[in-house]
Amino acid sequence: MITVTEQLKKVFESSPLYSKEGKGFNAEVIARFFLPFSSAVWLVTEAEQQEDGDWLFFGYCHIQEWEWGYVLLSQIQEVNVRGLTVQLDKGLKTGTMVKDCLN
Repeated sequence: MITVTEQLKKVFESSPLYSKEGKGFNAEVIARFFLPFSSAVWLVTEAEQQEDGDWLFFGYCHIQEWEWGYVLLSQIQEVNVRGLTVQLDKGLKTGTMVKDCLN
């Protein structure tokens, strides 16, 4: 289960939705979620807490192909493939841009 710590909440709050509009691949990634042993990854660039406490993210993600879009944290947390669940990349460095995460 992914826990939103106070530190992570501050990071999310510092990048509200639409705050990086037009930056594209030069937008800073504020969180990286990944499914171990797969190519599934979510590069979050913007975030907004919803009234129900969930978080709505915008960013660049790869499930079967790369695309920009929105996803809820609860949707990411629901992913379970044969017992594997999505993890938060705790080693993401501040200032990492979307283009830095693409190989």
